[in-house]
Amino acid sequence: MSELADRMGMEQDFAKRLSRLTARQRRELREKLGTPPDVSRITAADWQRWEDERRQELTLIILAIILASYRQHVAELVPGGTAPEGIEADVYRGALAKAGSLASESAASTMATARDIVTSSGEIIRTGTAADIDGVLVSALGPGRDSTTAITVTTQAQTEGANQSAIPLLAAGMNLVTRWYTQNDNDVCGICDPLHGKSVDLWGPVLENALGPGGTRAIESIVNNGGPPAHPRCRCWLETKAEPRPAWS
Repeated sequence: MSELADRMGMEQDFAKRLSRLTARQRRELREKLGTPPDVSRITAADWQRWEDERRQELTLIILAIILASYRQHVAELVPGGTAPEGIEADVYRGALAKAGSLASESAASTMATARDIVTSSGEIIRTGTAADIDGVLVSALGPGRDSTTAITVTTQAQTEGANQSAIPLLAAGMNLVTRWYTQNDNDVCGICDPLHGKSVDLWGPVLENALGPGGTRAIESIVNNGGPPAHPRCRCWLETKAEPRPAWS
């Protein structure tokens, strides 16, 4: 199984959709501050509404990527290119649950950070220029954070699609050998570089020997997601090879 086809196109579309939502929410946030601007006008209900909107949009995007990754795996690896009858419904339920979980986690994290930035910048917002206020709001809800979200969550969704494909592969009586792959170039980080080409059973030992706290954080992230990303903006992917199950197994 190769990397998700049109990975970059999906990621770019993800970022654009998220940026449109973020731009609207940022305008609403600016309007809520009022004149003169005052952060106390932003209520808990406002932050919750923006988080809910973000979660709903993310769920749809993530689900589409998970299913695209899953279908590509199935087409390449399952004999005949189709899953056994009755499995698709189970896969969809699993994909929808994972999409909702990833979306909730991302939306909550983004809005908690945005709220902290805006609240802690109350004095700047109250006394600063229009440019100062815009700077705070872009820092809280802006394209930089959207880009990181699009890259990282696309990787999470791609991994989930690969993992969901194990259901029909196992049902087809195949052995699965899954390995971690990077771009294997000079831009690969120190955490992911030693994982390149390694099978699942080696990820833990490799990361335990990683320098600094990044190794521990990476292990937690990988355990929760079943593979990449190992860190924000990670673009690694899984490759699974399937072989007929030995007669003695």
